[in-house]
Amino acid sequence: MKTTLRPKLLILSGARALGLFSLARYLTRSRLRILCYHAGRIGDEDKFNPKLFCSAHTLDARMQWMQARGFQFVTLDEGVKQQAGAGNKAPLRTVVTFDDGWYSTASELLPVLSRRRIPSTLYLSTKNFLEGWPIISVTVRYIISKAGQARVTVQGWGDEVDGSYALANSAERNRLAAGVVAAIQRTASERTQVCAALLRLAGELDVPAATVDLDSRRFDYLTPQEVVALPAQGCSIESHGHVHAYPKGKPLEFAADLRQCEDTIVGLGLAAPRHYCYPSGSFGAEATHTLGALRMRSATTCIPGLVGRVDGARCHYLPRFLDGEDVHPLEFESEMSGFSELMRGAIGLLRPRRA
Repeated sequence: MKTTLRPKLLILSGARALGLFSLARYLTRSRLRILCYHAGRIGDEDKFNPKLFCSAHTLDARMQWMQARGFQFVTLDEGVKQQAGAGNKAPLRTVVTFDDGWYSTASELLPVLSRRRIPSTLYLSTKNFLEGWPIISVTVRYIISKAGQARVTVQGWGDEVDGSYALANSAERNRLAAGVVAAIQRTASERTQVCAALLRLAGELDVPAATVDLDSRRFDYLTPQEVVALPAQGCSIESHGHVHAYPKGKPLEFAADLRQCEDTIVGLGLAAPRHYCYPSGSFGAEATHTLGALRMRSATTCIPGLVGRVDGARCHYLPRFLDGEDVHPLEFESEMSGFSELMRGAIGLLRPRRA
């Protein structure tokens, strides 16, 4: 854990020792918790991106802690309906969600929930899902992160990309990644071509193919057959949009994106999605009109917090906590107990208001 977090962890440790976490759980017991995860860890992906890739061990430890303290896991649909005032409300209701549609979500993380009989929701992004090849942007950045040289030279990717890059410089790493991603997207149109291009980049950067390990599918999404099997495992399929980008200020484009995602999911023989997750947490106030018109019952953001009553437009901007390997257990406990939420509220009250 980074040294900059130590003062915060000391404060949280003291608050827990004083019983403030338990008090916060009692005070916030009627509010819904929504958790977010992404992919599971198959190799060392969590060292590269600890927010995107979570180990089964970490997820199991989180779920064990919550079940031992009386958290009640419900489906997303149940949780939203109950916060809207429908049905009985069990205390400390919690929803577990997954974004995107990674193969490792199903192979590594869902078995943890199945063993504990915890329902979940997968927000499926359908463009990447339909393409059926490794997620190019993530794989390219992983390969660059594994390069051992301080400086690399690439050729044959196009005039805007070819050249020498100092990998110690984040701006140059990002420039290399963006250029190679664009080149692959421009020239590859099937899985074999994409994989060949990724392995070619790995070769230029002296990263062994075994290190990239494309055969493990750790950078892949699920197949249609695998997605169709998820509801039987207690995982409902909802909408993450088609292109994994929210077109802010463009309601017609947003509606088209939602319909395309829905058509794909329904085309698999699954129920039409009625819940949406904003890609990368980007959203706008105009979204609620489109979501309402398309009968979306809820939409989740990446803003941390607990869910109160979801009447009116509030159902389309639900807070959600993004967990991962970069989150210390104390931080997780603080968020799920409601202590962090109460502290944010207290800090907000203490801030001077603008005239």
